[in-house]
Amino acid sequence: MRLRIPLVLTFSALIVAAVAACSGGGGSGSYPSSLQPSPNVAVASPLPSPVSNQSVAVAQVNAAPISNAPVPAPSGYTSSLSIPIATVPANTHVTVNSSTTIPATSTIPPLSSSRKSSASSRMPQASSGSSYSVIFFDSIQPSNPITVAGALSATQAFPAGTLFKNTTYYLGFYDPTQPSPAWQTIASTMTSDGVTLTFSGTAGATTLAANATYGFAIFSVAVGSTATPPPAAQLLAYIPQNTAGIVEVNAAGVTATTLPIAANSLGLDDGGNVYALQPQAYPTAAAGAATPSPIPAMLAKYAAGSSTVATVYTPSNLFNDAFVQTSGAGEVAVFGGATSSSSSPTGLVLSYDVWDYTSTGGAPSRTIVEPSAGTPFGILDHAGNLYTTHINANGTFNYDVYAPGSSTPTTIPETIVPAAQQAYFNPNYAAVGLDGTLYVTEFGFYANDPLAGLYIYKPNGSGGYTETKVATTSTEPNGTVAPNGPGPEGVDVDASGNIYVANANFASQYDANGNYTGQSDDQLHDITVYAPGGTSVLRHITGTFSPVPIAVAADGTLFFASYNNYSDGTGVNASFSVLAGTSTVTQVAPTAATLFALYDGTRETTGIHRAPASSTASSAAGHFGVGPRGQAKIHALRRAHGFH
Repeated sequence: MRLRIPLVLTFSALIVAAVAACSGGGGSGSYPSSLQPSPNVAVASPLPSPVSNQSVAVAQVNAAPISNAPVPAPSGYTSSLSIPIATVPANTHVTVNSSTTIPATSTIPPLSSSRKSSASSRMPQASSGSSYSVIFFDSIQPSNPITVAGALSATQAFPAGTLFKNTTYYLGFYDPTQPSPAWQTIASTMTSDGVTLTFSGTAGATTLAANATYGFAIFSVAVGSTATPPPAAQLLAYIPQNTAGIVEVNAAGVTATTLPIAANSLGLDDGGNVYALQPQAYPTAAAGAATPSPIPAMLAKYAAGSSTVATVYTPSNLFNDAFVQTSGAGEVAVFGGATSSSSSPTGLVLSYDVWDYTSTGGAPSRTIVEPSAGTPFGILDHAGNLYTTHINANGTFNYDVYAPGSSTPTTIPETIVPAAQQAYFNPNYAAVGLDGTLYVTEFGFYANDPLAGLYIYKPNGSGGYTETKVATTSTEPNGTVAPNGPGPEGVDVDASGNIYVANANFASQYDANGNYTGQSDDQLHDITVYAPGGTSVLRHITGTFSPVPIAVAADGTLFFASYNNYSDGTGVNASFSVLAGTSTVTQVAPTAATLFALYDGTRETTGIHRAPASSTASSAAGHFGVGPRGQAKIHALRRAHGFH
């Protein structure tokens, strides 16, 4: 029976792929003399000879799937897999070992846990002892880094009499590159024919490090044992709820726990550590006195599962509408609204405080200042690359990309919008795809923005980018064209490259003289799902909500927040989920979040496709942020400097 894993496991499908595919048995592959057959399986004697140190070539492909590929396995066993490879260097080989047990001389430890399962270890562990019996083991060692992403499937066939139809078999994974390596139970299945086990699932961008030896084991629970391995880890969304804490929920809306940590914005690293941004209140001005400067935001790190501050970071000049971004390794970046600067061609700048992953807190490792059009924008991907916006002295626009530890950017130019109009270009939300493609929504927050839409910047393999613009939804539910034009907000992509765009259509109104006259409400209530590259519309998710930030898991599970209508305060204010492949909306938290962080048990997955915090957080809804009302002030500043 094929088991479809209903959650995102960064290694689940990869392991699935590797386990059935990679046949391994780490080290020498010899069997210890004390080896006894599993108590609940019939194993022929003598045991089959292991496969030792066989080299398998991996072709150089980009985003091309490998279908039903055979891999080395002991005599009487067959392994095959279907797996999408995102990136692999030329001339890459994988060293494969496989056997029916974990060899005693293997560099990979016996099937056991090196740490106790706790709130800081979301992935259940396979416990040690005679209750668990390994029936197949693989190890793989790639010669170069290999990145896998998307839908994977693997089938492992056994000699007749090895499997029992009424027995549940589990898949374990050992990753030596993790801070605290331990065996992890990641999937389970049963056999339908008595000779094969098939696992399948969806993996986010998963990179196997060069020359690291990974272990995969299929095991079962001994007959008569009362022990049962815990279920596979589930995807959790961390949802900041201001002073109500951080709610952790699954896609079905079941709350795992609520961390008593006040946060308006947050990030996670691969260890599950929480980075919570807690903006402070604006001081009250004395009668007749000038408005005092806002108190800088508090940024603190909390160990996974803890509500005790472990590290305090001190932003340099960020105020109440700041956002936090994190990488898998623990780089941190925070940024806020635009501030005035005579050195900027627009008169406005955005500041980004950055702490390296080695930072022990305190002052930033560096502060990056960028000439800006006004909208808060920033994205830190899983690898720690920081994406910012940059307005040049001649009015043209590009993105600056800072590698971890660097203050010198590379650039992604804007090539579709004419140079004369780039000063009006207003990047809103963004995401980075598995192959490094940058997805950006443009929305100027004013009626009939001619530049509004989805912009896709895809690496061309030569150090440059190929840009595409996709027209986003602008039709109301009754079929009429929305009078204020499209309003694309949050954007994210899944492991298959499908693109999810929130269309809230909030817009500021201006009269013929450019004077601000009011704020319109959302008429679209739409999330559009596009095929890879934006080539077609796959489906619409609609309702009474007004979606702004979104986050999408590798398998397409969606989380988004809806805000009140800004002009009259009505509408839905809450956070929601949508199960992968469906259009059914489920409320998962009572208040709209400014952003979501997703965690699959071993990795922070939002950083793989990072949807940044944007200017659309609503102060009227009890959240910080510039918001569309605040955009009126930004537009006034931009017009004063000749940009709107």
